[in-house]
Amino acid sequence: MKKADYAIRDQKGKAVFYVLLWKKKGITLDNFDDYWRDVHGPVCARLPGQHQYWQFHLGHNEGDLLPAIDGIEYNTLAEDQFDGIAQLTFETEEDRQTWFQAAAILMDDEHNLFSKAIGYNTSPGNSKTYVDGIERGDPNGKLGILKFHVMVKKSDAVSVDEFRKYMADSFAPAVVKSNSVLKFRLHLFEEVDNSRPDAAGVIHYEPQEKQYQAAFEIAFSNPLEMGKFFASKEYAQAVKNQSKYVQQINAFPERAAYTFVYDGQMTLAGQRSSTVAELITNIGATNQLKEDISSLMVAQNLMISNSNGSLNNGSSNGYGNDLQNTTNTSLKTRTNYYKDLAADYSKPGLVTPYVAKKLIEDAEKFVAIKEQRLPQIDSYYTLEQIEEENKEWWPTHCEALRQGRGDILTGEYRDDLVYFCQDGPYYGLEQQKAREQHWWALIAQPGVTMCWPIVMFHGEITYFEWKCVDDETNETLAKGSVTWMRRGHRGACYLKTEQLTFYRDVFAPSELLKLITTA
Repeated sequence: MKKADYAIRDQKGKAVFYVLLWKKKGITLDNFDDYWRDVHGPVCARLPGQHQYWQFHLGHNEGDLLPAIDGIEYNTLAEDQFDGIAQLTFETEEDRQTWFQAAAILMDDEHNLFSKAIGYNTSPGNSKTYVDGIERGDPNGKLGILKFHVMVKKSDAVSVDEFRKYMADSFAPAVVKSNSVLKFRLHLFEEVDNSRPDAAGVIHYEPQEKQYQAAFEIAFSNPLEMGKFFASKEYAQAVKNQSKYVQQINAFPERAAYTFVYDGQMTLAGQRSSTVAELITNIGATNQLKEDISSLMVAQNLMISNSNGSLNNGSSNGYGNDLQNTTNTSLKTRTNYYKDLAADYSKPGLVTPYVAKKLIEDAEKFVAIKEQRLPQIDSYYTLEQIEEENKEWWPTHCEALRQGRGDILTGEYRDDLVYFCQDGPYYGLEQQKAREQHWWALIAQPGVTMCWPIVMFHGEITYFEWKCVDDETNETLAKGSVTWMRRGHRGACYLKTEQLTFYRDVFAPSELLKLITTA
């Protein structure tokens, strides 16, 4: 059976700019990788309009990946061996045009590392992820799998429409029937716009006979699965009559992949460079994710603490909003409930996989700290300390819910928990288990993202409001409001009250229940 399919997460990126990149002669591949990833990438990430921005660092095509079919060419000339692909997606063509208008700033940097950059556009709907079993959609480095970016030229004997119909309606559906294929993403290109001016020393022109008409991204979990695929009946069906439609196929192995913009938000790699993001993640420096540091590093705004403990924007460099700098205004500033917390869960997105991983590790650590007896509140364990520990715990709780980690969620309760809700009350850890398992399965199901627009803390009390949003339709599936009495990490939660509203389902189907990790 196939594992979870995350293909839906790419659906909002409807229009694509897909750029083949040749490194500049005279610089090493390591220097090319480092500069593109850590210098050029964060500059590009700051340009408006982007929904996703990936860098794929590639090896050269050696012509022996695919079983040979008579009439199709597989070898790439030395001059046509490129070293990377920049893939940017946009929700609308207007967003892509906004990015193009702002991208002139990149031209001054291109000559530092590229000798050639050929950009392909796809029209909305002509870039599609058919299947994606890779859990991490915004990688920052090597994925530990076999992944290839395959360029395709059409045969002169068929029209563009015939070629596209073959790729989208025959080849792709046959490929994704194989359980060995971990990911398959197809792009159908428009003709290269050769009116794009060359930058200093960087070629942007591609003769029509060298242009590609399609590309696909294909991945396998290991060499055995790849071998099984090429020997399968699904592959045989996929390439049936392929030489009628395809003239040339060139496969480039992926060395590493980096993400700088995801779901319209800059990732930590986009903000601080990929290398710094990896270092922050490996160290576990969650303070580097807080608003004051992010604002300082990204927008050069210093968040200055007032006497009342709130943060003000101390910038005088012109980045601030003029409305915020107006002293006489009747508009009330909305509270940012996440400004002092390690991660922001106020809406879908926002949290990257490497931050999520660290928060799950912290969640497991906090569960292990829970003491058998409820600790006393005294001068050694104050309400102030308990409130700070609850703030530290909160993002880990959100991530555990998003990942369906029922084992962690159960571990957050005391054995003598009192739980009040509309079909309660429940006492202890067993009475509500059967019902909560359905709730967890529904709110953590694939294609649905849980978020918490409001969270407030006062001593032992944590109050929050939550909702679950369908990633594709933006429909609210469920919502609720909750109050926890949580005595910090040592005491955990001993009283919980909750109001829940489910709009679509009440009981989760068995296939969703199987995705929940239980205690």
